[in-house]
Amino acid sequence: MEPAGTGAYPPSWETDVVLSDGHTVRVRPIVPDDAEALVRFHQRQSAESIYFRYFSPRPRLSNREVQHFTTVDHHDRVAFVALAMDEIIAVARYERYRGTDTAEVAFFVDDEHHGRGLASLLLEYLVAAGLENGLRRFAATTLPNNRKMLGVFQSAGYEVASRLDDGVVEVGFDIDPTGAALAAMDRRERAAEAASVRPMLAPTSVAVVGAGKGRGGLGAEVFRNLLANGFRGPVHPVNHDADLVEGVPAFGSVLDLPEAVDLAVIATPAADVPRVIEQCGERGVRAVVVLSAGFSESGREGARLELEALRAARRHGLRLLGPNCLGLINTDPTVRLDATLAPTMPPAGRVAAMAEAGTLSAAIVDHAERMDLGLSTMVAAGNRADVSATDLLSYWTEDDRTVAVLLYLAARHLRPRFVRAARAASLQKPVAALHTSMAVAASPGRGGDAARRAQAMFRQTGVISVATLEQLFDVGRIVADQPVPDGHGVVVVGNSDGAVALAADACVDAGLDLVPVEVVAGSGRVLTNPIDLSYLADAEAFRDALAVVTAAPGVHSVIVVYTPPRLQWDPEVVEVVLDAAASAPHVTIASTMLGAAGRARLVRDEHDGEEVAVPIFRFPEDAARAIGRLAGYGAWRRSAASSAATGSASGDVESATAAIGPALERVRDLGDDDRVVALDHDEQFALLAAYGVELIEREVVHDADQAVAAAQRLGWPVTLKAATRDRLTRSAASGVVLDIADEPQLRATWDRMHEALGPAMLPAVVQRFAESGLDVAIEVRRDEDGSGTVLVGLGGPAAILDEHELGVLPLTLADTSSLVATSPVGRVLTDPLDRVPVVELVHRLAALVEEHDCVRSVIADPVVVSPMWARVADVQVLVGEPVEDFSVRRLE
Repeated sequence: MEPAGTGAYPPSWETDVVLSDGHTVRVRPIVPDDAEALVRFHQRQSAESIYFRYFSPRPRLSNREVQHFTTVDHHDRVAFVALAMDEIIAVARYERYRGTDTAEVAFFVDDEHHGRGLASLLLEYLVAAGLENGLRRFAATTLPNNRKMLGVFQSAGYEVASRLDDGVVEVGFDIDPTGAALAAMDRRERAAEAASVRPMLAPTSVAVVGAGKGRGGLGAEVFRNLLANGFRGPVHPVNHDADLVEGVPAFGSVLDLPEAVDLAVIATPAADVPRVIEQCGERGVRAVVVLSAGFSESGREGARLELEALRAARRHGLRLLGPNCLGLINTDPTVRLDATLAPTMPPAGRVAAMAEAGTLSAAIVDHAERMDLGLSTMVAAGNRADVSATDLLSYWTEDDRTVAVLLYLAARHLRPRFVRAARAASLQKPVAALHTSMAVAASPGRGGDAARRAQAMFRQTGVISVATLEQLFDVGRIVADQPVPDGHGVVVVGNSDGAVALAADACVDAGLDLVPVEVVAGSGRVLTNPIDLSYLADAEAFRDALAVVTAAPGVHSVIVVYTPPRLQWDPEVVEVVLDAAASAPHVTIASTMLGAAGRARLVRDEHDGEEVAVPIFRFPEDAARAIGRLAGYGAWRRSAASSAATGSASGDVESATAAIGPALERVRDLGDDDRVVALDHDEQFALLAAYGVELIEREVVHDADQAVAAAQRLGWPVTLKAATRDRLTRSAASGVVLDIADEPQLRATWDRMHEALGPAMLPAVVQRFAESGLDVAIEVRRDEDGSGTVLVGLGGPAAILDEHELGVLPLTLADTSSLVATSPVGRVLTDPLDRVPVVELVHRLAALVEEHDCVRSVIADPVVVSPMWARVADVQVLVGEPVEDFSVRRLE
């Protein structure tokens, strides 16, 4: 697909992406073969649109213009097209002003496709391409009455300057992404993802393709569930062998449907699915759910079919759930969608759930019903060929009916797109997840790194990590009826000393703080936390105690433990607990009630039509664990919301790029995209200096005389390091000797080191000896999918004492502080003020890697740390061709 006479066609610039209306389009660079399609595109546009684009009437393009527009070099001249059904629906281009870092940009969107976010999307792609090609500024010329185009620039988040000159508006802006620009791009991506799955989760009409007449088939059962559970719109069966299904007229093909339905549920043989999706696209269906099995889960041929089905969906702008999935449920009274094989529909509620396994999804629906946990929506994602947890999180973030999200995620890598969506969702509402790689990691040598990455992601995004499905439901049961705790303060109130003590211990184990509260019981005794009312306590004793503790300062949650003497249900105590919940809606209340067999919650309808409810747990340990997790989530959300540092540390990107440039040229000379090279000492110094990182002064030497001269310039004492060295030991044989006091000692050390290492010693380094401090190791690396990890631990010989703590990119300042605090460094530097230099250094190195896609890894080990400073003693920086060299929003 590389056009002759131009630069190499960049395949990484070609991708599918979701528009603001939820449909998908294909975006790629323009090529000469697009000539006829470009002519057709131009001829479809109105005279006004053509005038806005070219400032003159131009009913048709000349052959020379078509050739110019479709032949680009992908560097100084770049153009993107957006395609729907293989037809061009938008074009955007830039042309560099010769010899500058500025380019002129222009857009042309099909008249029939205005308002879909195409111009904003293509601007993002032009900016990404421009930055990759060394541009720093865009300029544009437009007519004053072309308000739509002016609005694209103004809403993009860039600092736009404009002026009116000779009847046209000249616009200019720097394209280095500002915080506002990045935030605007993220909002557009989240909104587009939510819009893309809305026809799937809240359709107004449904067709079931493969709805058979007999019982037991996938299509037949789903069709019956849709009818039986009262779907609010029309449901059409599609069956080429039947006239009626369940008394409803059937259609032989999707193409025969009387209307373009929002959702098609497909339950045909796997081999027929791509063809059916093609028909759905032709008929205007907006989303498809594929229940059929026989795809990637079954082998190579199934994987081929799955890719074919996905390509058909993308070609028509559809989103696809599955294949090999159980379906989805929406309990909204205005929707009542049950497009699953589950035998029951869960009660309506405020918690959303998703599982990446069909049979497990059925168990979740069943358990939700038994626990009286109302669900807003439930999705069984199956093979996740297209729609995944990322898209669903974006939808649930905006869904007013959903107050919390429960996820069961399969054992796989959590990609950067999911991390961004998870953080955005957690800032709005609790998200709890069970990730099976953590269970795998419980076995030595299996899945440990995946588990650590997942835990780091959860820690930084606020996702609540749980170890079992029961714990996942425990979190959901609390947030369904109670608020997220405003803090860690808890009080335990009960009538059994043993049960109360167990509950108090469980609270401490869960990270909660037992808040001392004075309560005067009927006998006149003054009690503190935990509060044992004795087995003689009646409903009034509970009422008095709960009135005091829910009003006490510092109390954020209360666990009520009630053990009636005869294990009998006591409606009076139940009313007291519900009264307390109603009168103190800011306090999280959970209960453990023996004698409550078969009951999962205390509930009462209020006069205003709302209900007040308190979850019942079998044991107080379960309640404490769930409240502890939610209190931790609440603390994360408050910290994330109040932190001004929501992005990376600032650095001199231009100077850093210049420092990396020579090494990148060496990479390209190797002719292999997988190759990496190390920065030399001068390049390292320049790169780190661009991000305010101090590298202890040093000189490269090749013999003993040069070493002595360098030491005299640097000042004694010094450190001598061989080119090949072992960071875990300190000796001439290992290539590292510290605290060399004078010339005789340096010469003797040189001789011993050269004798031990031979040619591997050179070139050596003489470095000014650092003042005493803690040795710290920091490693930031970029992974194959473009994501990144950060490792923080003890450096030098101390590294063998404790495992490094792991974080993921991007790191906010709050993330960095938490990462350092939980690392071995935090266990040594217990005073948070002593950790400040380390936190700042980690934050800067993380920003360096995040902002430069070509940096594969930075290993700073050791870093010498004192309470006042952190200085890098040894560093290795590897660079290569960018792993994911086109950072734009895209579908995976």
